[in-house]
Amino acid sequence: MKTLTVFAEEPEEELWRMLLQYSYEANIRRYYTENHVTPSDDVEELANCISGALLQADEYYKASKTVSLQVEPLLLYYGTTNLFYAMCALMTGKIPSIENHGMCIELVEDSDKQFIADTRLTFQNPSSGGIHVFAKQLGCGINFCDYRTWDLFDFLDSIAEVKYDFERCYTDRTSCVLPLQSFITSEGVIEKAFVDEDKEESTLNAIEGFSSAYLMPQRIPDHNGESYIVLRRKPAGKDIRPASLSGQSYLLAGHKKNGKPVTIPSELSMYIALFALSSLCRYYPAKWNPFVTKDSTGERLIVEKLLYYSRRTLPNIVLNRIQDQSVLFVSERYEPENRVQLVGEHEAKELVDKEVRFELKRQLIRNASQSVRNGFNGR
Repeated sequence: MKTLTVFAEEPEEELWRMLLQYSYEANIRRYYTENHVTPSDDVEELANCISGALLQADEYYKASKTVSLQVEPLLLYYGTTNLFYAMCALMTGKIPSIENHGMCIELVEDSDKQFIADTRLTFQNPSSGGIHVFAKQLGCGINFCDYRTWDLFDFLDSIAEVKYDFERCYTDRTSCVLPLQSFITSEGVIEKAFVDEDKEESTLNAIEGFSSAYLMPQRIPDHNGESYIVLRRKPAGKDIRPASLSGQSYLLAGHKKNGKPVTIPSELSMYIALFALSSLCRYYPAKWNPFVTKDSTGERLIVEKLLYYSRRTLPNIVLNRIQDQSVLFVSERYEPENRVQLVGEHEAKELVDKEVRFELKRQLIRNASQSVRNGFNGR
């Protein structure tokens, strides 16, 4: 997927301006022509469907900034649902057939289960449940109904933006996110990851496509007495790294459900988490209100960060899908591209030596020429 860089002093506002261009019928028709989509429904009806969903999503997202945590998840969930709905209609040329959310939550009545993340989720209606329709359009072929009950932990642990808060709050759990530090060397790009030696095999085996994408990892000790692994991608290996909003790459381990590995893209984990939180605040105020007003575990910070990053990330993902390119918003103004080659220490020495040799050679030639002229003049 190619990258489109967009200058914006207010990235979120510019993002929504780009999304809302598809609220105009002329732009919708142009999209179908340019992308060779043949609508199966009446275009005018489709345009009203897409336009209405986008404009409602915009209103939900704007409103989510003005309310408290009491209802913020509810507004973001319905705003994202409208966004996904518009995306499906626009990209397929067909009004999505959706009967319900395709998922429901259940509270855990156990005194040992103190966290909001203990909330259980079950999935239903795989053909016309909203989550299944949207997952398919986002390129995820998982049938969530094939697996046993999930809990909110299973989705929070797959979101890169809350990894460190997740592990700090839920001390008996480990995030599925493995951040990567990338380095460009003379031997190509290498990646560095911190993972405990006793968990290395199980973690890497849980990453879908790892063995096809990477060579055998090397464990390297560091100066603190700890160690890390160095990863090198295979020459023809597929790039399996998602990227967080910050641009940092990471690898994502999956869960084992019914003995099968399941890896859920972060955008779906965010959406499902929003559903769980919105259901709690709407239908279980006796559970939600004490969490909002009296939480002492630090879990509220995770929820607040999730909402913040969802608001910024999910619309961008929808725009990327619609335009089939990664739209990157930057605040730096345009500058001419620097084509000057940057060289390392060894290359610099070679260039200096080459220049010295060239200058010496030129000086020798000059001296020789001068000697010849002096010889002629002496005759």
